Amino acid sequence: MAVKKSVKKTPSKKSNSVKYTSMFAAYRAFWRRGYTEWAGTSSRSEYWLSWLANVLVCILFAILSILAVAVDSALFQSPGAFSVITMLAFLLFVLAALVPAVSMLTRRMHDAGLSAWFWLLYLFSFVPYIGSYVWCISVLVIALLPTKTVDNPYHKFNK
Repeated sequence: MAVKKSVKKTPSKKSNSVKYTSMFAAYRAFWRRGYTEWAGTSSRSEYWLSWLANVLVCILFAILSILAVAVDSALFQSPGAFSVITMLAFLLFVLAALVPAVSMLTRRMHDAGLSAWFWLLYLFSFVPYIGSYVWCISVLVIALLPTKTVDNPYHKFNK
């Protein structure tokens, strides 16, 4: 009778961060996880695909606003109810998407191995002339950082 040697497997360094290939799945996750899940991570694909979906929704609102102004001008000779309703709907969308966007960027920071304390970089945006550039560039760099799979306290790795 042969005795099998036990082979010790090395722990897997794969993260639990989901990589989305569908913009719709990433956008659903943006709204589903946005208000309730601040801990954990978000992959680059989840972040950028949901960002793209938000841009497309904003473009849709811009087209609707132009059409509403055109209809109001043709019917009432001045901006009226259609324009106001469209602008209010856009404002409500922006306010509703603000919290999930902050949550997603916080999870993206975690995925890159950074603490959410990097939000303090936002304080630089109040510095005249260069502050907003510092904030925008730092957010872009953080969003482009690859997933940190080694020594990352925010990931739960499969063992």
